[in-house]
Amino acid sequence: MSASSPPSVPARRLDTSALTEPVAEQALTSFIADSKATGKPWSRMTTGIPRPGVTDLIGQFIPVVIPLVGIGFFAYVGSFSLLEAIWEFTLTGPFPLNLVFVGMAALVLLGILLGTLRIVRVIRSLIIPKSWWAAAYRLTQLAAANGLRYGHDEAVSHPGVIFGTGTDRVAERRLVTTAGRRVEIANYRYTVPAEDNEDPRVYGWGYVAITLDRRLPHLLLDAKANNHSVFGIKTSNLPIDLARDQRLSLGGEFDEKFTLYAPSEYGRDAFYVFTPDVMALFIDRLGTYDVEIVDDTMFVYGSRFDLLNPRTYEWLTELVETVVARTLRRTERYTDELAALDVDPAQRQPVRGTGAVPPPPVNSGSDAYLSLLPAVDPGTAGAHAANASPPSSTSDRPVFAFGGDGPPTTANNTVAAQGRRLRRRRWGFWSVVGILVVAFWVYNDLVAPILGLPRLDDH
Repeated sequence: MSASSPPSVPARRLDTSALTEPVAEQALTSFIADSKATGKPWSRMTTGIPRPGVTDLIGQFIPVVIPLVGIGFFAYVGSFSLLEAIWEFTLTGPFPLNLVFVGMAALVLLGILLGTLRIVRVIRSLIIPKSWWAAAYRLTQLAAANGLRYGHDEAVSHPGVIFGTGTDRVAERRLVTTAGRRVEIANYRYTVPAEDNEDPRVYGWGYVAITLDRRLPHLLLDAKANNHSVFGIKTSNLPIDLARDQRLSLGGEFDEKFTLYAPSEYGRDAFYVFTPDVMALFIDRLGTYDVEIVDDTMFVYGSRFDLLNPRTYEWLTELVETVVARTLRRTERYTDELAALDVDPAQRQPVRGTGAVPPPPVNSGSDAYLSLLPAVDPGTAGAHAANASPPSSTSDRPVFAFGGDGPPTTANNTVAAQGRRLRRRRWGFWSVVGILVVAFWVYNDLVAPILGLPRLDDH
């Protein structure tokens, strides 16, 4: 640690006892009553699909009520004599005509049964189970014990690739640090609206968002382990398609685990960030996760997290203390030399000969990972460094531990416009030409001979 850096504060490990200790019945009852009285967001269940209302419930009753009314009407009009006649015909009538009434009765009863099951399902969907309340209670207690903020069904506006698709984009359950560096872990969902008569589709992700000290070029690591496979053809699980000329190869095992995307003019910067030691950490810790760096935020994407499992937070702490810590140390002095071209010449600062300034040697010992300190405004960093002192109580300390010297700072560097966002794939002129050529060949050599149609090249 440099001499000008403030002293470190011992990290407070995340207390996950709220997730494992039994929930007192009285405490849960009080929590439910308070949540309903104050209109807390978790006082209603949400799934991304509109919940049934009174009209839907009435619609489910109709298929059940009408057959029952019909049976009651015929029984009332015909009394027992009608039932006796039907029963007599069933026993003595010619086969298979004698089974007509039996079949009709079976169909009516089946319809009533299915309608009743749908009614039960709708009613159950309107009742919030106790497990839902217990989950919200545990997570609010976890947040209170660790100085975190708990959010439920909050709108999300992150710049990552998974946050720009569909509608109803919300963080279902979100935990965010309130001291030190911003660390956010959440389950996220978005809805793709229905087409024609199809039902809307809801997609879910788990994500981690961690603020870095420097703005970096837009980098995306698409993990190959979680890609989709259709008839042996691998496709990305991410909801976007990026231009292929942005793919970058770093070689070796890294290319076997990830597809790396970097802006076209930033291959050198990607090599600067992903040194062999950083690549090794990404392979070991994040081989099955997609990772994205946008501006000064690192995102980690995966399937929905089990936020009630203490192991999830053990994994998060390990991620912070290894991958993020090393990335912070590696990029703490990153500079984009192309950014100088985006400002007025009179305001330009002297640019070094390389696009990134190498950081000082990294200490690989146990003191390489220092604790988080509360965020410091860049303009008053010197005063904070001179007067820094440990918090007065353990509860004031931020959770998690990071590498790097000193407190987290607000990124004050810039990245050139061409490096801030990756380009999406577009269907250009030559793509259309290729599709037409393939279509011509399929018709001429396959469809036309089989169906006896004229070939397009016949004169």
